[in-house]
Amino acid sequence: MKRVFNLLAMGLILFFWFGVLVSLITPLPSKLNSFLPVCGVIVALFHWLQASMIKAACKRYFAISRAEFIGVLIFGVFGMMEIRLRLNALIEEAQRSQPS
Repeated sequence: MKRVFNLLAMGLILFFWFGVLVSLITPLPSKLNSFLPVCGVIVALFHWLQASMIKAACKRYFAISRAEFIGVLIFGVFGMMEIRLRLNALIEEAQRSQPS
């Protein structure tokens, strides 16, 4: 179920990015044409910051691939599913190896 909601959210984000690209190519109605590209730049900057922070934080444990970096860059937190699974596996492994 979590995977379905994640895919739906990713679809919504793709729709947003499609709207941003369309607003750059053709005029949209009202103030949407000037507002959407600005929002796109802001979201892109925050996603780039997020992807860079994740890459730096995970560097010690495993390498973030280019595809994962781009996924976080486009989808933000919703593009992190594989990274979260790998981090959870590392945490579980560390908990099992600790003496009780």
